Amino acid sequence: MKHAWLLAALALSIVACDQTGDGAEQLNTADLETRADTPASQASEGVDSDAEDDADVAEQTMQQMAQPVACAQDEQTLFFCEAGRKQIAVCGVSDEQGNQVAQYRYGSDTAEIVLTGGRFSSTPYSGGGESQIQFANGPVRYIVYSRSVRTNFASGEPNNPEFTDGVLVVRDGEVVADRQCTARVESVDVLAGESYGGVSKDIFYGVD
Repeated sequence: MKHAWLLAALALSIVACDQTGDGAEQLNTADLETRADTPASQASEGVDSDAEDDADVAEQTMQQMAQPVACAQDEQTLFFCEAGRKQIAVCGVSDEQGNQVAQYRYGSDTAEIVLTGGRFSSTPYSGGGESQIQFANGPVRYIVYSRSVRTNFASGEPNNPEFTDGVLVVRDGEVVADRQCTARVESVDVLAGESYGGVSKDIFYGVD
């Protein structure tokens, strides 16, 4: 009986040792999973990469928001004026392929709206004429214009032209806004339009 009790105690001791060994191996495995060269660390690096991408996008957005409305010295001024507290400008810039494109900017000192890819048009009136640069933004068109309209038709008298510059905002063929210039007007440089895709003979939107 005594020998049988000793054998049972020895068997329990062996089992206990085996269980301790398994626990130690699990602990080592868990410790390995926290090492820097494991997939868990790689996932963390991926998060850092995404954060860097978000930071780049935010920086680009801030740069665009900080872009002045007025054309820079190395840009061609195709149109510029002040409209109350706002400024309207069309500048000749280069795209990513190095092509010359017209860029519309609107805002206070910094641009609130920036659109690229303007098209030019010009047409004569009796004793005047109109030049335009149109930019599309989805269903909305922004049409920068310089207009000269004869106001006196009396024979032998000067025609007394009336000059108007500004930007029309047109949606579905209807003018939803007409922001007219009030100061520092540099009218549409229609002669430069040949360098920006040519000049159409039909204006994009006419007035009655």
